[in-house]
Amino acid sequence: MEDVLVVRDGYRLQSWVEIIRERQESGLTNKEFCARRGIPEKKYYYWLRKVREAAAEAAEPQLVRLDESSESPRRQQIEIRYGEAELKLPEDVDLKAVAVLLNALRRHD
Repeated sequence: MEDVLVVRDGYRLQSWVEIIRERQESGLTNKEFCARRGIPEKKYYYWLRKVREAAAEAAEPQLVRLDESSESPRRQQIEIRYGEAELKLPEDVDLKAVAVLLNALRRHD
């Protein structure tokens, strides 16, 4: 039974991805789009949150060591990418503090 629920939830999520993409391409406001499609706004925002959460879970943060730049030849950087966000930090940054910050931001997203 659990497999059926996983498939159902995946199908619903994918359907809402398409609806949200349709709204973005329509040029309409969320309110206008929902009214035209007969979708309750609360339902739209619920699924928008679910789609964003699924995208955030799928996008794993990556640590990438960058080549030395010509501006500071002895300084390395750490680059953190999360979705479309990008953060460049000096190599000697306190990674535990960065992890605490990223976890706090994720909880408030």
